Amino acid sequence: MQERFEFSPLKPILLVVFVPAIYFWFTRTLTFWTFVYSPLAQIMTYTLIYFLWKYVRVTFLMLRLKPAVVLTDKSIVITEAGYTIEWKDVKDVFMSSNTGSGTRYALRSYYVTIKVRDAEKYFAQIKNPFTRAFRYITRNWRETGAFEVDLSLVRGDEDEIFRTILKYYQNNRGF
Repeated sequence: MQERFEFSPLKPILLVVFVPAIYFWFTRTLTFWTFVYSPLAQIMTYTLIYFLWKYVRVTFLMLRLKPAVVLTDKSIVITEAGYTIEWKDVKDVFMSSNTGSGTRYALRSYYVTIKVRDAEKYFAQIKNPFTRAFRYITRNWRETGAFEVDLSLVRGDEDEIFRTILKYYQNNRGF
């Protein structure tokens, strides 16, 4: 049995379209020559690329019709992060949130957090050496062995997706 959840196009497309537009609106007074040789403009460009890379990647995955999450009886595949986590290695599955600071109207992001027994096994799955090194170095900054499914990138109701993932975990985990 297999269940697939598709990417939600709202967040990646908005960020990929509007953030560069805002960036070029602020830097429109720079000429090409200044843009190429200005260290500040280059730092701004690299920072923007760093923060948008995840959403650009999600946009390309979405255009290639890849699902965001695939649930099977043996594993969960998180396409955006590139992980395939086997249910027998999972310690716990729970819902968490990240609230923006400031007003009561701040955006809230929900995540399905998956804690695994041996995180290094899954760090080895990361193909990009920079991402793998960053994840390995920062493994103790968060909870050790925690992987997340960003529900703002998945199409559907957050509670329903969480219940489905939890059902697969409870039915297929190894004791």
